[in-house]
Amino acid sequence: MRRQRSRQQLGVALFPLGVFAVHQLRYQLAFGADASRELADQGHAYLHELTPWIVLAVALGLGGLIARLAHAWRSGEADRATGRCLVMLWALASAGLFSIYVGQEFLEGLLATGHPQGLAGILGDGGLWALPASIAVGGLLALVVRGGRALVARVARLRRPQPQIAAIGRPPKRGVRPASVALPRLAPLAGACAGRAPPPRARC
Repeated sequence: MRRQRSRQQLGVALFPLGVFAVHQLRYQLAFGADASRELADQGHAYLHELTPWIVLAVALGLGGLIARLAHAWRSGEADRATGRCLVMLWALASAGLFSIYVGQEFLEGLLATGHPQGLAGILGDGGLWALPASIAVGGLLALVVRGGRALVARVARLRRPQPQIAAIGRPPKRGVRPASVALPRLAPLAGACAGRAPPPRARC
């Protein structure tokens, strides 16, 4: 369970940055050079106070990635695949970002001074730009998460010992046995000493 949380740490830590990026990108696409003035007039000054916390979350996510890389380098173990493809991660991230944007704008309409309320505050004044912004930022988040997982797997493969595969169909090498040598049998008188001397001649 602990290792599962560490694998998800990067995506969770980068999500607040994605929410902030969608919000700012929506106003930049809708108002262009006047985006800063519109943000100030509609009560979005509180976002600047959240910037240090967003940076801290990103730092924690990068620290978790570095810890996973160090573990993969020491042990040669990579993250287990979750079965979710890149398109699925992209869709989930985009849907989550757009949902948070809708809730954020709804609450700002209730609490912030000068912010339109209801659907006018969510989709009015170029609010529909939040949808393509969520899709673009969600794609970037999915790529970063999958890229981090692929990097961990790559480091683990570099440290993992490669198995030695024997050649198929080739018998194992054996030591060469010397051929048996048959020496020819010599005649008895061929040597320097005969086995038996010839009998002496009988005297008449």
